[in-house]
Amino acid sequence: MRPALLALTLALVSSPAWAGVSPEVAEAQRAQMEKLRAEVAGQIQLQAYDLLDELVYGWTRQPVFELETPVVLADVTVPVGFGSGLAALIENHFAELVVKNPRTRVTLAHCPQCTAVVVHSGAKGTIVSRGVDQPEALAAAGALSGARHAIFLDFEAEGSALVLRARITSLEPALPIIHARTLTTSTSSAALLRSGDQLKSAAEARKEYLDALQGRGVFTVPLRFAVRSYASPPSAGPIAAMPFIWLQAGAEVALTQARAWTGTFSLGVTWMPQLHTGFMGQARISRLLTGSVASLTQPDLYLFLGGSVISIHGQGARVFRSEVLNLEDVLSDIPSLLIEPHATFAAFPIGLELRVGNRIAASVFLESAPALDTAPSIGTHLNLLGILKFHTVGAEVTFCF
Repeated sequence: MRPALLALTLALVSSPAWAGVSPEVAEAQRAQMEKLRAEVAGQIQLQAYDLLDELVYGWTRQPVFELETPVVLADVTVPVGFGSGLAALIENHFAELVVKNPRTRVTLAHCPQCTAVVVHSGAKGTIVSRGVDQPEALAAAGALSGARHAIFLDFEAEGSALVLRARITSLEPALPIIHARTLTTSTSSAALLRSGDQLKSAAEARKEYLDALQGRGVFTVPLRFAVRSYASPPSAGPIAAMPFIWLQAGAEVALTQARAWTGTFSLGVTWMPQLHTGFMGQARISRLLTGSVASLTQPDLYLFLGGSVISIHGQGARVFRSEVLNLEDVLSDIPSLLIEPHATFAAFPIGLELRVGNRIAASVFLESAPALDTAPSIGTHLNLLGILKFHTVGAEVTFCF
């Protein structure tokens, strides 16, 4: 366990055996010890936050008070060796939780005398101490703040467990306890890190965590709605192609656990009454650009390359054929319209896909179809040195299941 390792390190560093170590080695050892101490402190801070989340969540389910009640945060104690910095962080987190969860019916009241050193004189003598250590002074401070109750939060490290003992007392000289709860967690287990304004039970938080992991499964089923717009020819003579709307569905596999690489195979269909019916088979591979691991909370940007085989049947396929097609030819050769034309060609898309939570995505792409270089009704959107021509621009919206 990390706390045990830290204790062992502290004992070794403080032992006389290190007296003869050279200054360079001693400095390196102290740096390593400080690094280990910072790591343990971070773990304890997260575990303390987790215990506070569970405490306040319990109050939202079963409030201590029936009405809104001002309560003084009297004292926060932390394990020895972590100082007032950790206590301040815990106090701020607790205040944030109470403010964001009014269902607890607890309202924090300011008490400057609780942690300040005060002097109290009575029949038994004069006492100089913190306000929280003097019941009479604490009761007087509560009366000044308008509160009648105080809360104490005590964190202790017991072996590999971090224990929170929370108690609410009535601000009377005897400080009678009206509510107490003890929570514990292992410092070797990961904290749940629940959202302060949407507190959930540990079981619900774990279920969300498992659901998120299941959402990162190897296989997903993408359903895409795509629009492909073909470039108009340089001259206005031939008839230009209309945009084609496609519906695609298939399977996507994560090639790595981090979903940095994915591969997709899908089948698509397009249909326009009395004009055309089309079919497509497409394979693509995607590479994550925004980091090395797909995020569960932030959008991910992918670059993808692919290959498609597209087959169009119907009068709409005429624009993909190599013969010149214009309105005069169509009107003068009516019998040829009775024969259903078709066109089959390969296309190679390249584009960017922005995906959120591995559930919904939007993408834009360019597509090159070398077979359409000889189609007079199809132009080019982008020509790279006369070698690579992109005839299509498109956009997609994808839903993953």
